[in-house]
Amino acid sequence: MIEELIKRTNTTEFYQSGRLHLTDLKGQVGHFNTMEFNFILDEQDLYGKIINVEHWKLISHQTIDFNGIYADLYLPYIKLKILTDHPLLWTFTKPKLECELKNFPKNPSEFIGDLFFEYEKLTGNWIPVHKNFWSLNESYYKTKGKTNIGIQEPLKEPIERICKKHGIEFKVENVQDGRDKGYANRPNAKLLIFGNEDVSPNDFSLGQPYIIADEFIANRK
Repeated sequence: MIEELIKRTNTTEFYQSGRLHLTDLKGQVGHFNTMEFNFILDEQDLYGKIINVEHWKLISHQTIDFNGIYADLYLPYIKLKILTDHPLLWTFTKPKLECELKNFPKNPSEFIGDLFFEYEKLTGNWIPVHKNFWSLNESYYKTKGKTNIGIQEPLKEPIERICKKHGIEFKVENVQDGRDKGYANRPNAKLLIFGNEDVSPNDFSLGQPYIIADEFIANRK
């Protein structure tokens, strides 16, 4: 019945007067863990009276991560959608590249700035640039002139291009895929996003709540 819950949250009536509340959460994120999210969906009439109250149980199997679920108010992000292709899923569905960078950039600030705009364009800020370039100014890279980073495959082309612009040699030394990725090998991972594409596309981060798991089931109580 997950389709029914998704359809319900995407109706015009629900967006205009509906609310979504988390009332209870059971379980913990972890390998093969199942989590249970209990929600209340309701609407307000023209006089402020609560109507059309529904109690829903959302179950996520083999839960990987969730964020923003404890929000007091989900508005305007109350339109649910399941995605199978999204930057938040790349860690689990795309190969990981272990790369070496040789030569420290002559202008580190400009280098990071160029990377920031590329990350924003490609990942919609769902993956921050500091996730991969957190130690740019640490002494080893400056002294030795080289550093190693791990990135998801879709990031290869823009990073390689920016490195070339700044005179940095970019080399892929190893590719991890399939079982080589260990726990991160989750080809069936899906993203349940609490979004609203009338406000912002789901591939651009404005703090939308989300859950990542292999499977989602919903039951109306």
